[in-house]
Amino acid sequence: MTMGSLSDDRANSQGLPADSVALSAGGSVVSAAVLGRSTPKTPLLAASVVALAAAVGFSPSAEAKSFRLASLAPQDSAWGKLIQEMASEVAKQTDGKVKFKLYLGGKLGDETKVTKKLGRGLDGAFFTGQGMGLLLPAFRVQELPFLVESYEEADKVRKALWPDFEAAFEKETDYVLLGGGETGQVYLFSKEPIKDVAGLRGAKLWVWEGDQVASDTFKVFGVSPRPLDILTVVQQLKSGGVNAVYNSPAGAVALGWTGDLGYVSGRNFAYASGGFVLSKKAWKKIPKAHQATVKSIVQTYGEKIIAQARKDNAAALARLTKSGGGLTQVDIDAAKYAEFKKVGSAAWPNLAKNLGATSYLNKARKALGK
Repeated sequence: MTMGSLSDDRANSQGLPADSVALSAGGSVVSAAVLGRSTPKTPLLAASVVALAAAVGFSPSAEAKSFRLASLAPQDSAWGKLIQEMASEVAKQTDGKVKFKLYLGGKLGDETKVTKKLGRGLDGAFFTGQGMGLLLPAFRVQELPFLVESYEEADKVRKALWPDFEAAFEKETDYVLLGGGETGQVYLFSKEPIKDVAGLRGAKLWVWEGDQVASDTFKVFGVSPRPLDILTVVQQLKSGGVNAVYNSPAGAVALGWTGDLGYVSGRNFAYASGGFVLSKKAWKKIPKAHQATVKSIVQTYGEKIIAQARKDNAAALARLTKSGGGLTQVDIDAAKYAEFKKVGSAAWPNLAKNLGATSYLNKARKALGK
């Protein structure tokens, strides 16, 4: 596993760092001049090259495959560390035949930009629900307002819908869905307390640029959202361009948002999913003997990321709302919360229709008994 660096590497035409080239096998390195740049001009010379390659233990089928993966997760965050562990485990269990080069912390831009690089120098990514939805809009059905109100419900929905998501990625996209992920329960963070629907309508609320689901959802509540690149939110909070945001507690901390906010909602408003995809082109390059191993490792680490995200979110919320933590938790009474739910749930059919996810919504509601 290696870490990509935009500052150390030269950028190529796709906006990705260029890699140094080395072919290795059995602990030996074969010169690219021998195996690539120079074309043997006689059968004898060609035979000599083959013999040399065999002597150092190299064969085309044994060549290590390296794949570039991106994520917004900071390198030193729990999610980022698990991604690095996963990459190391893949290399270990495939005897170095499959390697991941990682670009963490938004080095390649936000998820909208990353999706445009997929298949153009970038092989895959760990996405939040936003990025997953750009590839398969129906994936975002899990994130409809107040549909998933607890982690128990999140697990039920994922179990009910995951086989359908895998099939849809295979049939409708250029990507393979290898594993899951999770940002967590989504709360409202604001400079002033938001206690009811009327208070939400008056907020200068940020939404992730390109996140049509979030924009459509907040419009249902009468909000005129302000779409911005996620990496510009801190600046906008400081300048007053926005005064309210939504995220998981750990996500808000990791992105540095909480220092310019004063309140967090006492209840979650939605759930944010995630996943790991690899382009079909890249997947086909992984030797078939290793594909099951790679998928199993990714799925295992996807579950670890989900478990860690839940721990981190609980800890972050507790830390932020304790005495001196910087945020005050806003108590939303039962009647006002019911009003939020009524408005949100009434919009489910139309929001799901816009996502092409009506059948997914019906299956999710059945699993939840809603």
